[in-house]
Amino acid sequence: MLESADVVHIWHSAGNLTPVEHLSLYAQALTADCPIGAYRTLNDAQEDRAILALFRVDRPHASITSLHQVPPLALSG
Repeated sequence: MLESADVVHIWHSAGNLTPVEHLSLYAQALTADCPIGAYRTLNDAQEDRAILALFRVDRPHASITSLHQVPPLALSG
């Protein structure tokens, strides 16, 4: 399984220019609740939890309800 530092390295290798400190917060949010390893599809609940974990990096008090009220294109940025 990958550690958060590995995830940050992969994102940088893929051309993500976000500062390491901020990427680390996203990576830690993703790796906290579920291991990251080989690709596998997520069910809807797992996908919601992963997106919510990332959303909470910038909005710590966000909930599933508030996440579902955000327009889909707003999440892509």
